[in-house]
Amino acid sequence: MAKITDVSVDYDETLPFFGATIIIHLVDKQAIFLSLEPKANDLPFSSLREGNKLFDVKTDGNSIYWTNGARLTFDEIMEMLKNSGNKA
Repeated sequence: MAKITDVSVDYDETLPFFGATIIIHLVDKQAIFLSLEPKANDLPFSSLREGNKLFDVKTDGNSIYWTNGARLTFDEIMEMLKNSGNKA
């Protein structure tokens, strides 16, 4: 499993719900650009739209998470990419 070294959020006006892309940096210098659109109606992800909560994303090296309890493991991230047709 790859190790996540950093995570950030970039505004992307082409995404209608969150308007942002999550940028996940891996230890091997690769980056994953992830849309949270598939999680738009899942609690607690939907509450990330309030204020600037979406931008308070962190990593523990194995997953990304927010203070409201929303969390995605590396495996879940890869599954979202697979289902969207994107490549890491």
